[in-house]
Amino acid sequence: MARQLNSPTTKEKIIQVVMNIIAQDGFQNITIRKIAAQAGVNVAAVNYHFGSKDAVINEALETVTNQLKNTFKYLRESNGSGETKLAIFINNYTDILIKYPDIIKNMIYHQIYHRQIDEQIGYVKFLRTEGIEIIKQTIGQIRPELDDKSLYLRTLHLLSCISFPILMGEQIEEIMGVDLHNREIRQMHAGTLLENACRRDG
Repeated sequence: MARQLNSPTTKEKIIQVVMNIIAQDGFQNITIRKIAAQAGVNVAAVNYHFGSKDAVINEALETVTNQLKNTFKYLRESNGSGETKLAIFINNYTDILIKYPDIIKNMIYHQIYHRQIDEQIGYVKFLRTEGIEIIKQTIGQIRPELDDKSLYLRTLHLLSCISFPILMGEQIEEIMGVDLHNREIRQMHAGTLLENACRRDG
């Protein structure tokens, strides 16, 4: 019988399952057997489509990093005001990192201990070559009076303040009583980030 229109292929289903495991349990808890069980397929099907656990993890990571890259697309292509674009970017970017915290942790780990850009952290290359500049230019639309150094610093502060709570995980709630999984709290956090990025000096 033909596959229903818009229903996922076996390969797509496996990738989604791996993304769900990364979101809920982290990289360390991924096994081929767990993937197969949650996808409703046998182990042979996972090996047939991907060949190895690392290969399926890399493809799932690429899917998530493409989601992150797409948050920059709105900054680059939208005709909205700089402030509106930045607000939407902050919310969307934070939502993805909150859902997949191991992505940012893995990326930073590889940068600190391996100093390499491979398939798992190709997003770092995107940040270096495009992403940082896109944020800087957006802040520059809002504050055209700022020089390049000030714009880069604001970009650094914005990305750091988004990433640090993700790296700290549950400790943020334990120490500060702030749960960024709560959407209302997350929106308050995003509002503060936007205010700091757009503030007037002096």
